[in-house]
Amino acid sequence: MPNTPIIDPKYSIGIDAMDAQHARWIQLIEEFRSIGSDHLLEEAGFNSAAHALEELLKYTKTHFASEEQYLASHHYPDLEAHKLRHRELEAVVAKLLDETHEHKVKGAPLKLNLFVTIWLLEHIMGEDNQYARFILGKP
Repeated sequence: MPNTPIIDPKYSIGIDAMDAQHARWIQLIEEFRSIGSDHLLEEAGFNSAAHALEELLKYTKTHFASEEQYLASHHYPDLEAHKLRHRELEAVVAKLLDETHEHKVKGAPLKLNLFVTIWLLEHIMGEDNQYARFILGKP
């Protein structure tokens, strides 16, 4: 694995363990976006994008499990709603992965880019920031 990425300060929620995971997650998204933007009409490019998407989904599940465990250990009151949002994102990414494998949707990388970018901003800056304020005791 490459060096541990550093979180862009604008995505920092102030909890080091989660910031490190968010940084790795953002790095995987960027890797997928980079691969997904080149040579998708070629079989090798499409396969590379599918592989990057598989890695992204695998890490997403790992991160979500870690985050949920962390929130449970801090008795976060909105944990169930937070888990539901995680399952929703996993389902969308898994569907795009299936479509990518089946070559049904040539636009899967574009769809994922838009969805994840919007979700990332809303989730990290909104919901993750909210649990961070709760855990850190900030208003």
